[in-house]
Amino acid sequence: MKTNEDTLSVVMNRLSDKGYKEQFRLTNNGLSMTSTGKTLTPSELTIKNRYRFDGMTNPDDESILFALETKEGVKGTLVVSGDIHSEQNQSILNHIPSEI
Repeated sequence: MKTNEDTLSVVMNRLSDKGYKEQFRLTNNGLSMTSTGKTLTPSELTIKNRYRFDGMTNPDDESILFALETKEGVKGTLVVSGDIHSEQNQSILNHIPSEI
């Protein structure tokens, strides 16, 4: 994974233009779609790409943007910041199949 030189908002806008409209968030059981509240398990998603953003002054400000697609073809993004390395987040993220 390479550190991205664009800002998070620039990359999110670029992905939105490519159809990544849904926003996902991590839950205790998987990932939730913000538009519907539906929770998906990691096996129902695929990581299409990921982008890392380092904090300008503090390494703890690191964030990662995931471009995801559901088995039904819904494209969206997940931003994980601050607690990226928590055991729960890593467990969920490690179980999402990746195409990269």
